[in-house]
Amino acid sequence: MDKVKVVLVSFNWSNHFSLANGYLKAYAEKDKFIRNNALIRVVDFDAEKHNVQQALYYLSKEKPDIVGFSCYCWNMDKILDISRLLKQLYPEIKIILGGPEVGPAAHKYMMENPAVDVIVRGEGEVTFRELLGSYSGVDESLASVKGITYRENGRIVSTEERPLLNDLGDIPSPYLTGILTPRDEVTYLETFRGCPYRCAFCFEGKNFPRLRFFPEERIKRELELIMSNSAIRSFHVVDSVFNLKKDRLRRLAQMFYDANRFGAGMRTVEVMAELIDEEAIELLKKANVLSVETGPQTVNENTIKNINRYYRKEKFNRGIRLLLDGGIEVLTDLIIGLPGDNFFRFCRSIKAMMRLKPTTIVFSILHVLPGTEFYMNSDKFGLQFDEKAPHLILKNDTFPYDEIDKAVLMSVSVEREYNLKLP
Repeated sequence: MDKVKVVLVSFNWSNHFSLANGYLKAYAEKDKFIRNNALIRVVDFDAEKHNVQQALYYLSKEKPDIVGFSCYCWNMDKILDISRLLKQLYPEIKIILGGPEVGPAAHKYMMENPAVDVIVRGEGEVTFRELLGSYSGVDESLASVKGITYRENGRIVSTEERPLLNDLGDIPSPYLTGILTPRDEVTYLETFRGCPYRCAFCFEGKNFPRLRFFPEERIKRELELIMSNSAIRSFHVVDSVFNLKKDRLRRLAQMFYDANRFGAGMRTVEVMAELIDEEAIELLKKANVLSVETGPQTVNENTIKNINRYYRKEKFNRGIRLLLDGGIEVLTDLIIGLPGDNFFRFCRSIKAMMRLKPTTIVFSILHVLPGTEFYMNSDKFGLQFDEKAPHLILKNDTFPYDEIDKAVLMSVSVEREYNLKLP
């Protein structure tokens, strides 16, 4: 019997690759039956450079039995178009969607997109392996696969929720297995999953409500692999809060320091500025963290309460000053359209950030993402947003549409002027 051909597809930004799809392949191929009966390929397209027709042409040449898409708010238009056209060309193909955009809104996406066969809800490694087992002949029924929404006899059926993996060490490293090859500037490393905070605009804390850590010996080996390549000058760590635990930060900093043979640095590491002190600065420098990204999203107290974000003004300001004085670049984030803010309160946040003089001020518009507190309780704050991804805010009880539009226009100008780097 021929092997089942599986292609895992992602549209990424700026030539990055999908760590998520690397995990899926690595975990599935732990299973001897899957290794013997399925051929899995990971394919990365550039969200800006590659269009639907290019991806469709590639897949038409591959002729897979199963296509899995990694779904985020920024790539859904292309994924849904490709799914529709693939199903039209090859009606027997199985199309599986997963990721934070579709999991929390699985029934909606299934109702609106008849080309989609299955949506994976929540953490995907175990679920994907079981799906491949079903499609490869181990068990033809999908009813026993937890954490999926699928079609059965003209109905949309959802199975029970998939529990989170207890031990992240069960997932083989995509780097150490050779599935992903580290490259300069676009390599992601993850040392834990989850977030202790419950920001209303973010899905991380709800999707992974408890902290789970990858084994430190595995992290050490991944670092040695990445940092043994002299061509890699920088890479990213995608932990929700890199400096969350001081004792762990000490151990990680030592690992990074020991593995760093060619002076590679880490960029745009997410930190909680309120937790920064003098020791944290020394540890970040020891790990060769070149730049960090942090909040506060807003400085308005009522808005902070609405978005359920941890923010302590004096601690935040002190953390920013320590980072800058320590020679670490700082990107501060502000979000346009938060409930509780309006145009003038947003301007107050801009003024507060400019006083701190971070390296860069990053502006973004509120995306009311599926599964977040804002998405599920939008009526509480009068949130009106585009139901279609990327779910941009239109208005809320305190921030009308015309003011949001004005804030966007102003932020473009401020961002260009403030972030202008003259030689």
